[in-house]
Amino acid sequence: MLLEAQNALYYQPKESLKIAEHLIENSDNTRLRIDAYMLAAASHYTMGNFNNAIKAYLEAKKLAEASEDIEMRIKVSTSSFHLMNQLGMNVVAEQYYLRTKAVTANTNSILISKYLNGAAALINASKKTETGDDSEVLKSLQQANTSFKKIPDLKLINETSASIIEAYLAAKPIDSAEVFFKTILQNSMGEDPNNFIRMVTLNQLGKVYFLKKEYQQSLTSYQTALEISKQLSNKVYQSEIMEGLATTFLALNKASLFYTNRAESGQVANEVETEEEKAINTIYNYINDNFNARGEEVKEVFKRNVIILCSILFLILLTYFVLKYRYQYRAKQYERFLSYFENIKPKEKPFKKEVSKSLNIPKETEAALVQKLIQFENSKHFTKQDMSLAALASHFDTNTKYLSEIINSHKNKNFNSYINELRINYIIDKLKNNSTYLNYKISYLAEESGFSSHSSFATVFKAVTGISPTVFIDLLKTKKTAAKAYAKQYEATE
Repeated sequence: MLLEAQNALYYQPKESLKIAEHLIENSDNTRLRIDAYMLAAASHYTMGNFNNAIKAYLEAKKLAEASEDIEMRIKVSTSSFHLMNQLGMNVVAEQYYLRTKAVTANTNSILISKYLNGAAALINASKKTETGDDSEVLKSLQQANTSFKKIPDLKLINETSASIIEAYLAAKPIDSAEVFFKTILQNSMGEDPNNFIRMVTLNQLGKVYFLKKEYQQSLTSYQTALEISKQLSNKVYQSEIMEGLATTFLALNKASLFYTNRAESGQVANEVETEEEKAINTIYNYINDNFNARGEEVKEVFKRNVIILCSILFLILLTYFVLKYRYQYRAKQYERFLSYFENIKPKEKPFKKEVSKSLNIPKETEAALVQKLIQFENSKHFTKQDMSLAALASHFDTNTKYLSEIINSHKNKNFNSYINELRINYIIDKLKNNSTYLNYKISYLAEESGFSSHSSFATVFKAVTGISPTVFIDLLKTKKTAAKAYAKQYEATE
């Protein structure tokens, strides 16, 4: 029964969940109940119900620790990694893994060794993700999957395969990624069409087609992926897929469908955010309750362990605020997105100028510096790569403290943000008004606007506009082509 439920997990998660709940209620076998709880967690994860998934994993963890079953402890620990990474709680997952690994130090189990190797590779993948090393992320995920196939653990194989699919496009050339995704779809032809791996693959293929400007094929891939996500009731992927659909509709000049998908995506994203917050709170409460319950047992080592626990609690709270900021920032990205393509001014919080409490700048000096900043903005001096606060202060015949204070109070930003936005707006103006710039390489655009490297230009560009320079240029080309076509049609009717 358990094997049957595992086989149906990624296309009928609700049925797998029913079987798992039946086994939990009716089985006296500890190992079977632990596997059933992990199956329940995987079912909830497949449906995007992170809070229920966390609760099921915690129940499996309690049973494994109470039974002192080392193999099951390492299995539970490793099985929770993908969910923990989804919640941005990599450090918590790693700490649990290290504590479990310490217990296995005196065992010679081959099975445990395979789980440890796979878990170590997953940890390395999450660390490489933070450093932006996409090739190493993919390599580590593939190493983890190799270990899980040797066990074999079907659930971990599928979840790691999904992570590989999501990492592939960032690490490999676009044509290679397209072949890879199509091969996966071809190999799954005999399986249920509404399965989790197929949904993930179609979502990534939609991104590939969009980058290749094959917008109709991108639309088809996204729409098929969206139908599967609805069948699986997975709102996490629904939100992401609808974002891709919105961008594709914009590229196809279907404004009404763009706004509809953007609105639906925002609503679903809010629900996902709420679900993630609940899951994080569940972990926080578990750690807190677990600490209180064991307080009497760990008095001798309290001083040492409290530092570790407080660090974990801090990371949990930090993760909560990062997740909240991420969704708020997404809304701001859409406003910027529209401001550059629809000429709609983004909503800004009213800025009330405040007189500096730390510096007493003479009014004449302040007025002169403000006027010099206006002249500076109308020049091209900000595109010089050696432009710095000290250099600009020297050019203005003032000191860095005065200049920094004036920029903070009158421009509502620090010097670096001020210079970067001037450079990005300068190159955007070139892209919009000089079609030649649309054919230049990103490295040239970076150098033209004053950035020292391709990567720093791309990072700042996306931070200012909400989208990458490559996507920006593709959409701008599409809109210019559409505008020319409309103009020809209009002339033909005259």
